[in-house]
Amino acid sequence: MEFYFQFVALLSALTWASSGAILKTLKLNSMFSFPFFEACISFLLVSVLIFIIGDVNSIISEKFDSYVFFSIAAFLSCIGTVSYVVGIQRTSIGVVFTISSSSTVLTALILDFLLNSVTHSIVVLLGAFLVLSSILLLNIRSFINREKQRIIGILGGVIAGSMWGIGVYFNDKALIEGSVLNGSIVRAIVSIITLSIASVIFKQKIEKIINKFQFTKLFIACSLVTLSSLFWFLSLNYTTGSLTAMFGSTSPIFAIIFGYFFLKEKMFKLEYLSIFLALIGIIIIILFKN
Repeated sequence: MEFYFQFVALLSALTWASSGAILKTLKLNSMFSFPFFEACISFLLVSVLIFIIGDVNSIISEKFDSYVFFSIAAFLSCIGTVSYVVGIQRTSIGVVFTISSSSTVLTALILDFLLNSVTHSIVVLLGAFLVLSSILLLNIRSFINREKQRIIGILGGVIAGSMWGIGVYFNDKALIEGSVLNGSIVRAIVSIITLSIASVIFKQKIEKIINKFQFTKLFIACSLVTLSSLFWFLSLNYTTGSLTAMFGSTSPIFAIIFGYFFLKEKMFKLEYLSIFLALIGIIIIILFKN
């Protein structure tokens, strides 16, 4: 089953990227608005799903340890999101995204090795290197334009990726006996609380969406992130945290493809080469993983 569920992490990356394509058309001023709305809609959708499949009892029967690990992971994820947002405010989004993606994979690999005794062959690590190299190549212009780079922005990317990577470990630990849907519910609740507090601290008031068309796009984008989160949890439930992080890091490649087909964005030689490297890396990881 693990062989098939490794592709779920790729679906997570794909749905995350598709939400980004929609999010790009929205005009939100507060950096906390979208994550907050996503958490609220995620809580609503997952709650409905739990009631539909009749899995309400699992909420009560879930072990306390699982809830603790889910909560820690969700809180760390929120810290990562805030650090990421702060980072892109200080420097280029390409630089921050590349650094945060690399930090996530590296942190997940280290924790898997040290705490879970999970090792990967040199060939699989080469595949991961190709995927991360494709992201670097995709954003190479941002690194060349040094005027936009600031230490705080780069540090924000490192902290974001590290927090997300540690979050992967705690989610992976929680899912040993925990439920994917319960993990999603905890993620939503902790995110709502944390982002509400953060919006006050950073004086970034969460906006009201009045326009129906904007709300529809927001709802679709949030639903796609929720779906991405469910795929992510499902992948963690069947594969290692480091493998999930490797496949999840491909989201910018999918974002480029979505931008080309749906937003009519131009693709240049670097973009084509990045997609090629990412595909080669993914194939290598799938074929040669343990």
